Amino acid sequence: MLYWLPRLFVLVLAGIVIGFGLIPQTTDEVARTLLMIVLGLGLLSLTLHIFPPGQQ
Repeated sequence: MLYWLPRLFVLVLAGIVIGFGLIPQTTDEVARTLLMIVLGLGLLSLTLHIFPPGQQ
């Protein structure tokens, strides 16, 4: 479960930001924000794959 907590936290944060309208409502800005979130989650997954927790 701890492996998924950072991903869940980022997705909840993204939902809050988009849901409460903390970013401009243009589709361009929403798409850019979602792209940054997906890239961030991809980098997190890659980092955890290369450096698994607890195997140092």
